[in-house]
Amino acid sequence: MNLLVERIREEIAGRGPISFARFMEHALYEPGLGYYEKAVVGRQGDYFTSVSVGGLLGELLGFQFGQWSGGDALHLVEAGAHDGRLMADILESLRCHWPELLPRLSCRIVEPSLARRAQQAQTLERFQDKIAWVGAVEEIAPGSVRGVIYSNELLDAMPVHRLGWDEKQQAWFEWGVAWEADRFVWQRMAEPEIKAARNQTLQIPQAMRAVLPEGFVTIASPRAAEWWHHAALRLAKGCLMTFDYGFAAEEFYSPQRVDGTLRAYHRHRQEQDLLARVGLQDLTAAVNFTVLQAMGELAGLTTRAAQSQEQFLTGIFARTLELPGRFPEWTAERRRQFQTLTHPEHLGRSHRVLVQGR
Repeated sequence: MNLLVERIREEIAGRGPISFARFMEHALYEPGLGYYEKAVVGRQGDYFTSVSVGGLLGELLGFQFGQWSGGDALHLVEAGAHDGRLMADILESLRCHWPELLPRLSCRIVEPSLARRAQQAQTLERFQDKIAWVGAVEEIAPGSVRGVIYSNELLDAMPVHRLGWDEKQQAWFEWGVAWEADRFVWQRMAEPEIKAARNQTLQIPQAMRAVLPEGFVTIASPRAAEWWHHAALRLAKGCLMTFDYGFAAEEFYSPQRVDGTLRAYHRHRQEQDLLARVGLQDLTAAVNFTVLQAMGELAGLTTRAAQSQEQFLTGIFARTLELPGRFPEWTAERRRQFQTLTHPEHLGRSHRVLVQGR
């Protein structure tokens, strides 16, 4: 039995079944043991992101951030920067094509993991004078960011609660995680931990309640909603942006999602058992973009884009053609990367972009 499994087992022994959100927090983020402490992104790892395609995403975002800056001081804050490659690509793009911004540029990475910080520092060594780290977005002073707070495939990895529908009671119950026969198993929690949390996922139309089948599974992510709200409050002027996999609220209740949107991946293959390979497989769940949009608007932001990655990046592409001196040449390699990022059968449709601003 590995040490991470033993720690979770001991917690269950002491307090009874734990929420899946708590299990997921251990499995992904336990210092020194969690999956993201050692995960490798790309073809050699367990999952593939838009950054794995190559440097084009960073070049496109560098162009967009340069346009958004309007010549003012530019603060960049990236949360969940993985190994730092996206920020490195953005900064290289700005250095080459928006050099007048560099004296007024400052960057922060939101990263609690010391192991990840070391990776990021190595990747970003040539820009070390521009970068500082914080452990949480709440450590940034409210109203202090004048620029862009952004993330790429961060919110889908935040711990979520797994809920089931009780048709007879016309109410949600929460699936917890217990330990039986030397393995983790699902167990219905006597009291839902999510009950006291602010979460719009639980509010579904009455007409839909009437047809929702017994045992229908969905997820609730108060952690993602609260993170978005906190990030929005840090923004004095500029944009809050995320690229991620997810849906609008009503799409979570489609018949094909009767088993929910939680997924586990190992070596680029989807695994059926979410509770196995603890610390050795990725866990992810679709982001509720309706909730994020509402949380940002509650913090005073205006929604500027809520669209597919294909639509968002195609818009930037069109603007690069109008300002060729601000963007590198569209080589065959860049066109290949662009197709992967935007084609509906690749990342273009499955990934969405939400941009809110002040």
